[in-house]
Amino acid sequence: MIHDESAPTGTGTKLPALEPDFFNEVFEKDGRVRTHYGPLMGAIGSLNEGELAARISRANGRLREEGATFVLPDDPDNSGRIFPVDWIPRIIPPEHWQTLQAGLSQRGRAINAWLREVYGGKQDVVPDEVLRDSVFYRPHAFPGEHPVHVYGPDVVHVKPGEYVVLEDNARVPSGIAYSDVIRRVGMEVLPELFEGYGVAGIFAYYSRLRATLLAAAPPDVDEPHVAVVTRGERDSAFFEHERIARSCGVPLLTLSDCFVKGGEVRTRPEGRRLDAMYRRFDEDYVDTDLPEMKNVYLNGKIGFANSFGAGVADDKAVFPFVPAMVERYLGEKPVLQNAPTYSLIEEDGRTEVLDRLPELVLKPREGYGAQGMLVGPEASREDLEEAVRRVKKDPTAFVAQEFLDFSTHITHDGENEPDEAFVDLRAFVLPALDHVMPGGLTRVARPGTRVVNSSAGGSSKDTWVLE
Repeated sequence: MIHDESAPTGTGTKLPALEPDFFNEVFEKDGRVRTHYGPLMGAIGSLNEGELAARISRANGRLREEGATFVLPDDPDNSGRIFPVDWIPRIIPPEHWQTLQAGLSQRGRAINAWLREVYGGKQDVVPDEVLRDSVFYRPHAFPGEHPVHVYGPDVVHVKPGEYVVLEDNARVPSGIAYSDVIRRVGMEVLPELFEGYGVAGIFAYYSRLRATLLAAAPPDVDEPHVAVVTRGERDSAFFEHERIARSCGVPLLTLSDCFVKGGEVRTRPEGRRLDAMYRRFDEDYVDTDLPEMKNVYLNGKIGFANSFGAGVADDKAVFPFVPAMVERYLGEKPVLQNAPTYSLIEEDGRTEVLDRLPELVLKPREGYGAQGMLVGPEASREDLEEAVRRVKKDPTAFVAQEFLDFSTHITHDGENEPDEAFVDLRAFVLPALDHVMPGGLTRVARPGTRVVNSSAGGSSKDTWVLE
């Protein structure tokens, strides 16, 4: 419901107040703006009639100029589409960020401690049948000291100050370059919005990432040569790969630029030894395109970020056990709780989940980007029936998660009426340095759904952590 009691007089274009249906981070239930959003909404109101729409159009044009695009399978010419952005920032108060930072750092350290035991052959936190059935488990992996160098958990805000983790992403978590470019373009095109705020900087993340990549190299290398390695321009996240490499001051390569000689990985054309790579592709790509490199890795002659086998921490059937990892390996109580998640392996639990499927979320264990996910309350009867058939055919391939009423935000494209949309946070954590970037990529669902992925029609926001 929209009302205009807060609309200014004169020529300003202040957004009308929103009386939200859910826990909205900008507006109270009665439509009053929350205190820490006051200067932001006032800055929007200071713009002349039509100016906000013009600025949003200009900002979107700058994204295209920066090359901030992504490719979907149905793109006809593979040229990519502009990354969808909602230009009204999300604000995280400092006391909220202190909790998030502590909890995300804690999870990253615990996951790495567990992975070291997984590949040391002695873990007992996760049931053996869950671990061995994971498509990401690599029994001969050599993960090193920090198997997960770049960690990207997804977090939701369920009530004021309480955040819950939805997923752990430990294979190839993405989004940092989009977070970077949204901040830069916002500062350039909408500088008024930043006035009155002390917003924590995010650009130092790249220097921390570079240090992380250097730390991924074998310990006996004095001056490591590191690179970002991509599948190439046809990769949907190539913009990000290119921007990371440039911002970290390292080469951007493909596996065709690499070859193995004398038990080492070397790069064309100069034949220089490569000591560590930030691999922006799944492990199977190595098996098909440069299989001999795997032995170099297993022999400890090159480091990978993230390590081969680290993806088992991505398995959604492993996710429920992360709080136990925190307690076992760190001797601490978890700062952040998991969204309640259920295994479908046991028949009794499976029967209960199938009976409740219209009110739950069903996820493939190895899924990403919302692929194969079913949101029960938003699903058709036909989709629910098909999901039941899939689960009965292979119950070990799925988990179920409670359908949460997490927070919403105002969304506005500069043309249509403002609306209310669900948001989550993709955080960026570097466990080897115990660093959490102050902010992240807030992902915005299409109004009426909770699926935030851009491939499913979602958009993204800048995320401000207040100092």
